[in-house]
Amino acid sequence: MRNLNISRLVHDLGGAAAVANAVGVVRTAPYAWIRRGHIRTTVLEKIKTAHPDVELDKYFEETINEDNHGGST
Repeated sequence: MRNLNISRLVHDLGGAAAVANAVGVVRTAPYAWIRRGHIRTTVLEKIKTAHPDVELDKYFEETINEDNHGGST
C-alpha cells in the first residue's frame, strides 16, 4: 500500500500558509489534510498548477499493512 506523505509535501512547498495561499483555501486547511491523512484530488490538481515542477510521485511512500505486515497472502 502507498500513502501520500502530505506533511512532507506541505513542508517542501513552503509550509501550510504558502500552500493554502497557492490553492485558495484557508491557512488551517493543510493542517486538516495532514491530520486526516487525506487530500482531495482537486487540491492536488491546484498544487500541481501552482507548482508545475513538483514531482508528486516522490511523496508516495510504502506502508506496512498491520494485518499482514506487508507480506502476501
